[in-house]
Amino acid sequence: MLIQVFLVALIVSPEAAPAQAVAAQASARAEAYYQYSLGLQERLAGNVDEALAAYRRAQKLDPAASSIRVETARLLREMGRLDEALQEAKAAVALDADDTDAHLALAQIEQIQAAGPGAEDALRRAAAQYEHVVRLRPTDGQALLNMAGIYGQLQQHEQAARAWEMYLALDPGNFEAHVQRGTHLLLAGESEKAAAAMRTALELQPGSARAYQILGDIYARAEKPEEAVQNYRKALEVDAGNVRVRLGLGEVLLDSKQPSEALAEAEAVLASDAQNRFALDLKARSLRDLRRLDEADAVVDVLIAGDRSDLKASYLKVTIAEQRRDHAKAAALLEEILARPESSEVKSSARMLHVHLGFAYQQLGRYKDAAREFQRGIEAGEAPDANLLTLHAEALSLAREKDQALVATRAARGRFPDDLDLAALEATLLREKGDKAAATAIVVALRAKSPTDSKVLGRVADFYRRAGDFQEAEGTLRQALAQEPKNLAVLFQLGAVLERQKRHDAAETVFRQALEIEPESARC
Repeated sequence: MLIQVFLVALIVSPEAAPAQAVAAQASARAEAYYQYSLGLQERLAGNVDEALAAYRRAQKLDPAASSIRVETARLLREMGRLDEALQEAKAAVALDADDTDAHLALAQIEQIQAAGPGAEDALRRAAAQYEHVVRLRPTDGQALLNMAGIYGQLQQHEQAARAWEMYLALDPGNFEAHVQRGTHLLLAGESEKAAAAMRTALELQPGSARAYQILGDIYARAEKPEEAVQNYRKALEVDAGNVRVRLGLGEVLLDSKQPSEALAEAEAVLASDAQNRFALDLKARSLRDLRRLDEADAVVDVLIAGDRSDLKASYLKVTIAEQRRDHAKAAALLEEILARPESSEVKSSARMLHVHLGFAYQQLGRYKDAAREFQRGIEAGEAPDANLLTLHAEALSLAREKDQALVATRAARGRFPDDLDLAALEATLLREKGDKAAATAIVVALRAKSPTDSKVLGRVADFYRRAGDFQEAEGTLRQALAQEPKNLAVLFQLGAVLERQKRHDAAETVFRQALEIEPESARC
């Protein structure tokens, strides 16, 4: 045996060894390819276990071949062995980062994994793999479609719109792709681009009710009511029974102060579906805005009878009571809503509910209670705005808690130093505390900073009116009118100041000016 080894060592020279290694490697690869081909045949024959065994043999013979790993991953995926499939796909990507099939296999497995726990993370990983595929193979339309769909699921609308745009470069006449791109642009806040996309879709399918509906949605969100109404009506010409469009049209009409027309749309829906809660809600709000308050109340009662936990309906009843100036009822309704146990809806709307309750208490002369509710509103949710902080400080002032009101106002001004209402309130509080110099300094600074701003001048005039300096108030208001002669708020302020001076004829002249500008306006 030793002699044989010695003879072999003599025969195989150092120069011949590399050539033999290459030959051996080529032979292993050839055998790996044979096993891989055998696996493909077994798979076609439905013999998945035999196919998997052949792929495993091929992997051992050629461990650097990413294509064998990819095929193994696909087979394991089909067998439902997803964890193993995932490992094989990851190994394939690690072997060859430019193998599009490896990235595609990994993306598909991650997409399936998204059906279980950690769905969002799995979708994000799948999207990342499709991004690799598209970068390596930009004309892969199916990968683009899958990527767009995943970004849509993730609510990543900018990325979804981009994927649809890339797909349209391959298929520019695809109506659905234009619709999808427009929809995601709308959700991403790109109203103009969304409208352009939908107009292109309508060029491809001029009679599409769906495209007109989405275009209506785009204009509604962009606060262009005329264009929204026009497109919703075109959608209804094609599909008169489309409840979604009719309700959308009704909402736009109501928002643009056309309650009679909005009511007609609600009634049209209810004619075929008397229990449609969206239509009932629209009807109640339309009746409220028409001041047909008894009818509005009756519709809300139907909504609440159907679902006593319906916060929107309960709050609508509050707004009807507010329209009636029935502040006691509004307060009682709000107290009942806020007392609901463990309601996530109430928690998410807590700030709004506390603020409305604060208003109700304030109208009832319950100023301490009002201040408490405004404080609760401040504590609910994210940081409050300047308006809410002003309401809280004003309620403290009305409750004769002047020191607390001043402290609250100054703290609020620290957060919103340029807020006009807070500055005016601080000046008023300082004057009431007897610090006339400090109060006047604030007012003078306001006036100097914005000498031609009618809103600022109105606040300055109100300060002087409250201080009993009616001549200074009148002069300031006339200065404001010189900037905006048709400013109704300033005209009514001036009329009130003139009345306080018992100059009734002059006051009447000013009020008549206001009525000429807006005949429907009336003094409160």
